[in-house]
Amino acid sequence: MLFYLSLVILIFALGAQLWLRFFVNRRGLTRINTRINADILKYIFLTSLFLIFILLFYQSFKQYQFWSQNEISKHLLPPYQSINYFIFYVATRFFVPYLISLVVAILFFFAAQFLNKKYEERFFYPEEYYLGALAIFLMGHPGWLFYLIFLIFIYLLIHLYSLLITHYSLQRVPLYYLWIPTAIFVILISKWLEHLSLWSLLKM
Repeated sequence: MLFYLSLVILIFALGAQLWLRFFVNRRGLTRINTRINADILKYIFLTSLFLIFILLFYQSFKQYQFWSQNEISKHLLPPYQSINYFIFYVATRFFVPYLISLVVAILFFFAAQFLNKKYEERFFYPEEYYLGALAIFLMGHPGWLFYLIFLIFIYLLIHLYSLLITHYSLQRVPLYYLWIPTAIFVILISKWLEHLSLWSLLKM
């Protein structure tokens, strides 16, 4: 369910991003337009946090029901055992991967803002803070690491293409249209990535 919810959120975010760029702001970006874009993507990001954690609590509830109806696993629950074991189990199995990616997303958000401000808005549009944070959060752990690897790889490929094919070196490749499509790609191949030994090693 998390797979499909994350995919739906990313597709919706991509649709909102394209709609804002090509229809709402088709006559050009202004500071007001950019701020409105960022606010809309901010609400998408915050809504995604709410939906993902609601689903995590629902999964925890279903796990409790499953254990309570099983003759063996019911002994891991009260009154046979403290509820702490169950809480630890669902926390590590369901919540920790998204708590880790949420922390990384928040760190990215503030680091991107700091660097952008330091270098006079050279790197990111304001809405990119939320695009990047949304993508990182929805990857979970360790998916966000693979996401960043793919993002850097695609970024370098674009640079190489511009240098070798067009013989024109780009000083800066905007990531604006890479954040969400790369995240969708990683989500779609995540089932294969999970079979990698590196994934198992990084997954706590």
